[in-house]
Amino acid sequence: MKKLTTIAIGSASALAIASFVTHADDNTLRVGVIGPTSGVFSFFGEQQRMGVELAMEEIGDQVAGYDLEVTFYDSQGDPEVTVDRLRAMDSRDDVDIVVGPVLGSTGLAGLEWAGGSGMPTVISYSAPEDITMRDRVDNVVRAGWTGAQPMFAFGEYVAEELGHEDIVMVGQDYSFPYDQLGGFMRGFCAAGGNSVERIWHPLDTADYSSILATLPDGDAVMYNGAGSDGIAFFQQYHDFGIDQRMPLIGGSNFFAVGDLPEMGEQAKGGVSALQYAEGLETDNFIAFRDAFWDMHGEDTMPLAPAEHGYVALKMAVNAVEEAESLDREPVIAALRDTEMEDAPRGPFHLDEYGNPVQNIYINEVKEVDGRLVNVPIETYEEVSQFGPYDPEEYMASDSYSRDFPPDDCSDDFYQQ
Repeated sequence: MKKLTTIAIGSASALAIASFVTHADDNTLRVGVIGPTSGVFSFFGEQQRMGVELAMEEIGDQVAGYDLEVTFYDSQGDPEVTVDRLRAMDSRDDVDIVVGPVLGSTGLAGLEWAGGSGMPTVISYSAPEDITMRDRVDNVVRAGWTGAQPMFAFGEYVAEELGHEDIVMVGQDYSFPYDQLGGFMRGFCAAGGNSVERIWHPLDTADYSSILATLPDGDAVMYNGAGSDGIAFFQQYHDFGIDQRMPLIGGSNFFAVGDLPEMGEQAKGGVSALQYAEGLETDNFIAFRDAFWDMHGEDTMPLAPAEHGYVALKMAVNAVEEAESLDREPVIAALRDTEMEDAPRGPFHLDEYGNPVQNIYINEVKEVDGRLVNVPIETYEEVSQFGPYDPEEYMASDSYSRDFPPDDCSDDFYQQ
């Protein structure tokens, strides 16, 4: 029986080899998985790869009578490289369905390519809103989220449950934090918040002393970003003693498990929101986590990119099983009808635009079995990418930017 194959692709010669291998058998479902497995964003691609590999083990080597072959392509985190790899999948390697990309910029590049090619595509972790909103195409669906989606609930929670009225936001100056802030402000203002003052900083900022020395007063500070920038801000925020007068809350990726060891004990009690939590205690999540550890070792926690890659591959093969065909039209129709009651993160279904309607968890950093993880303390069920808003009215407004939506919750924008 034909075995599952994984081929890491990073050069023209490797592409040629993959082309020869994948054309050897016409009765094969070929899935191309694309994400950064080299470069500065390789962590996200590696997490996706590990999640996909777990799904492969569970699926087996046959799908609806087809041999399953999964090939991994390295996007290098670069939009141009991403499109080159996607073109090779389509024209050279006979790929039937694409899983990925992972990053925002590569997701948008992949969307543009997919719109022209017609390739059935399941975006895994890439979060720009317009992939499944203003620029949506029928053959592209998403297994993950939009940047604003978890923040509608977080804004509501911060206003209603934490009682904060005025927030100071410090964030990385690019599109994903803009989306995060936009969703937060909609939820925060609707729930009775007063204002959010924004302070943007360039990527790769190491010294926040000038920002922290002049930080305005508020009920809390929200850091809207992640990675090394977030760790540096967190450490200096505590060094300056600002945590003694204003609590620090986070955007969705601020208290990422991979960064928590560097943040240390002071991270305990930190709250954020995401459609995923490493501290979930459902049967489906525990089974997923334990199987992930069996395959990859208990030192590696499955994070959201891993679960989203795992789910994306299952969406792809479920669609082929439903369609009983590799023809694009029935596969795309089946993808758009996806309902997944047993996803590790919790049940979800796709809306008519191709994005999951799913649980959003308010997470608190706690120590569990000797490691810091995000534990759900509140669940908002069946949250749409549009939050509580009418989809057409939502899409008619401007896309989020560094200056939009307005800081002041009394602005007419929030009264719509």
